[in-house]
Amino acid sequence: MKKKKWWYYALWIFAILLFLPFVCVYGVYRSIINFKKSKNLLWLFAIVPLLFFGSAGVAGYVGAFTGDGNTRIEQTTSSSSSKDKDVEKKAKASKEAETAKKSKASKKAEATKKSKAAKKAEAAKKAEATKKAEAAKKAEAAKKAEATKKAEATKKAEVDKQAEAAKQAEAARQAEAAKQAEAAKQAEAAKQAEAARQAEAAKQAEAARQAEAAKQAEAARQAEAAAQAQANDPIVFVTGNGSSDVYWYGTSSMPGNTNMNNIVQMHESEAKAQGKRHSLKE
Repeated sequence: MKKKKWWYYALWIFAILLFLPFVCVYGVYRSIINFKKSKNLLWLFAIVPLLFFGSAGVAGYVGAFTGDGNTRIEQTTSSSSSKDKDVEKKAKASKEAETAKKSKASKKAEATKKSKAAKKAEAAKKAEATKKAEAAKKAEAAKKAEATKKAEATKKAEVDKQAEAAKQAEAARQAEAAKQAEAAKQAEAAKQAEAARQAEAAKQAEAARQAEAAKQAEAARQAEAAAQAQANDPIVFVTGNGSSDVYWYGTSSMPGNTNMNNIVQMHESEAKAQGKRHSLKE
């Protein structure tokens, strides 16, 4: 921040001194406004120095125009100081008189208050005695009522206890019956499951037996069909890798120079279909 020149502060001081009365009047106005808002007496005390400096400023104005400024400022200052002292003395005397008056009234009020307090204490004492007697009477009645209430509560508690015991016994009986019913139900379910399992096992065994029987019957049928086919259309042997015009029923009757590696097997019907005939040498 740039440092201000000395003439800057001198100009501000001159301006404040020049408009001092107006500044003081505005200060008095603001002090009154603030006192109305806050009810703080310090704002009223602040008016005194503002009036002093404002008066000094006005005296300075008057002296500047009449040529006797210093004398008038001193007179105004002295007059303001004297007036302030007189006001302070009067306020102090008034305050002391007010205090004495309040003290006298306070003593009188205190005596009246003590007399009234004594009367009230006596009446209160009597009322307290009456109240205690009434309270004792009420306490006795309350005690009897409490005893009756306790007896009734004890009787009710006993009845409730018996009812609760009966309720718990009934609940236990029902729970036991439900438990037995559930056990019987589970046993029946287990029995039915076992019967179903056994029936399923028997069914599967029967199915397996029937399947095995069918398999054996099919094998027998196929064997019988093969035997029948063999009997009706026997396997024959053809030499020369199947190119020979004749076929044989067995290899034992073939010539000795036959190459056994070139023999082909086929059904007789197939050989006949190829135009082959049975060998006359067999």
